[in-house]
This record gives sequence, structure tokens and C-alpha cells, in this order.
Amino acid sequence: MPDFDVVVAGCGPAGNTVAYRLATAGARVLMLERERLPRHKVCGGGLSRKTLEELPFSVAPVVEREVAGAFIAYGGAEAVYCAQPGIGAMVQRHAFDAYMAGRAVAAGAALWEGCALEGFEFRGAGVAITTAKGSVTARVLVGADGVNSQVRRRLYPDARTMLVPAIEALVAASARSLAALGERCVFDLGAIPAGYAWVFPKGDHFNVGLYRFAKRRDNLAMRALLERFVASCPILRGHGEVRVKALVIPVRPVAARLARDNVLLVGDAAGVGDAFYGEGIYYAVRSANLAARAIAGYLGGSAPLAAYDTTMRDLRRQLFAARLTARLFYLSPRLAFRHAVRKPAVNRLFAGVIGGGVTPTRCLAGFLLLAPYWLLSRSARPAAVPLGGDAPLDEVAEG
Repeated sequence: MPDFDVVVAGCGPAGNTVAYRLATAGARVLMLERERLPRHKVCGGGLSRKTLEELPFSVAPVVEREVAGAFIAYGGAEAVYCAQPGIGAMVQRHAFDAYMAGRAVAAGAALWEGCALEGFEFRGAGVAITTAKGSVTARVLVGADGVNSQVRRRLYPDARTMLVPAIEALVAASARSLAALGERCVFDLGAIPAGYAWVFPKGDHFNVGLYRFAKRRDNLAMRALLERFVASCPILRGHGEVRVKALVIPVRPVAARLARDNVLLVGDAAGVGDAFYGEGIYYAVRSANLAARAIAGYLGGSAPLAAYDTTMRDLRRQLFAARLTARLFYLSPRLAFRHAVRKPAVNRLFAGVIGGGVTPTRCLAGFLLLAPYWLLSRSARPAAVPLGGDAPLDEVAEG
């Protein structure tokens, strides 16, 4: 008998979700985490409404701020404000990941912290796994170890995913500055070519960053663009320490099959992420839920692990639609802002993707079909973006 039914490499949202689901169902689960929890993770930390609904349990204890709306601007001007109470929440990944891992452990999973996966090989009807603390055997191995996944590299050594760059800064903030933005976040399409800037308010700081859907020669200059954006916003200046970290986001599945023999890939390790928004947590949790269902069927003898790839087909279609939307939209963010974002019907379409009421495929179809509407309809009334720190909450105009 193998030591465990399932070994999960990685304690991010995907790995924690798989571990919790299977441990709750009675499986013998071991979680491997290379670092000790809590550990810092470069991420905006925004959870969309559909992510909150997809998670296996409430994460209210680690939510630092609810999101009630968002400003979408171009170069800090002519912003549109979308009011959608309950559209999401803000967390810090170190606390979020540690909390989820704790719930998985409470459900019965074992956790080895500071223990990296070093290798694996197929053995009979299972997998032999080498770790920093010794070797174990399992019926199934789940690769949830992020964009630089060791599991993926060993499973598909020649696989290449599509990676897009992003960079974030953690900016200390005063209570007045945080109150000026309140429960609202900001997206600015004029801060970087082929992408956007974000400002997310947290408990005691702002998470500020740039996302770019493009491979450009000046990607290495993104830090300078981020510093310029921060300097242009009075609400972000003069608050002391600014910590900057770069990251890449996978936005295309790494292989046609994400389940091979007794190994599955989920989350960033699988390359599932939204190319338009750069959202990864929802797709990590969604792929993990589908993987857990397939693994449970396999352990119970009712279905093969390949059922995972079958259930992932719709998610692949949604990710394809998101990539195509990004290619069209980011050809000219200025034109997209003027002729799409500022039109209420189009704006609601894109906001629906975050809320979960609109799929990326439906969003793409609507984006194309509403093209005549962009030119004929009126734009939403501009709103004042409170990045100067002086705009009272009751003076915000809603689009």
C-alpha cells in the first residue's frame, strides 16, 4: 500500500483546494511546501466574486477589505466608475495561503513545510516521490507548485507556456489615504502600453502594480514605468517604504493533457490564467476543484484520472476567449477606453466577467457584436479618481 493516496506539491490556492477537498472526502493527503508558512507571494491579492464563490470555504478571517466598485481611467483622467458592491475582496497572499493550508490540515491532510519536491518516478499504479525529508509513495501526485513548477518540468520537459509580465509595489499608506479610496480599486489603461496599472487598497497599505499583455523589448523597463505611475499619484507618494517585486503570469495551458498517468497539473503549474485581466486565483481554484473531483473518482474506482482533461475543456475555451479578447483590446488601450470602456453596456459586459455572470466567451462575442454601439452611443459621465487623496466619497459620479 502506498504511503498516501495523494501528494500535493505546493500550498497556493490550487494545492490547498485540492488537499482540502480530498482530505474532507477521507483521502490520505500529504502537502509539500518548499517554504515555511506564512511566506510572501508576489500577487495583487484581489479575489473576484466568482473566486469567492468557487473557494471550498469562506476566507472571511483573512479578508482585509471588501470591494464595492472600481474606477477605470486612462492616464488618470476621464474615469468611469463601476459600482458593484460585493464584487470581490482584498487579501494578502501570505495570510490567505497559510489560512487555506490550515483548513486543509484541520480536514486531515498532513503538511511538510520547508520541504521541496526533488523528483518523482512512476512506479506500478502509483508514483514514488523524493522530497527534502525523504521518499514517499502515493497513488496520485498533484503539481500545484506554481509557474516554475518542478512537477511540470519533469512531466513535460519541453513544454512552453505563454507568460506575460507584471510587477507590483507594496506602498505604505496613511489612514487618510486609505480612506480616500475606501472600498474601491483603480485600473488605469494609460500607465503602460498594452496593459494597465492597478491600485488595490489593503489593511495598511496599497498594492500597486502593472500588468502587460505583450512581449516587448522594454519589459525590463517596467520598474521605471511603475515608479513613474506611483510618482504621478499624490495619494501614493511620501509614505515611506516601497517594496517592488516582478512576476510572470501563465495565460495558456502548458500541454494538451494536464493529466498524465498518475500526475495532474493545476493552477499556475498547469498554465491556466486569464490573459485579459491577468487573474490567476480563480482559475487555480477552479482547476483544483475539477482535479479533486477527478481524483476522488479515480480513488473510488469509478473513473480514470483522464476525466480531469475532459472536464477542463470548457475552462480551456474560456481561457482561449480571454487571450483573443486581450489581443484585440490591447492593440490600442486608448481606443478601447474611449470607444468601449466608457460605454455603459460594454463596461457592464467586462465587469460581468469579474463577477462571474459573464463568461469570457460571451464577453468576446459581445465585445465584437457591440462594435456599432461604441460609435453611436453616449459615453458615461466621467468620475473623479481619488488618487490625489482629496476627492470626497460623495462626489464620485457613477457610470
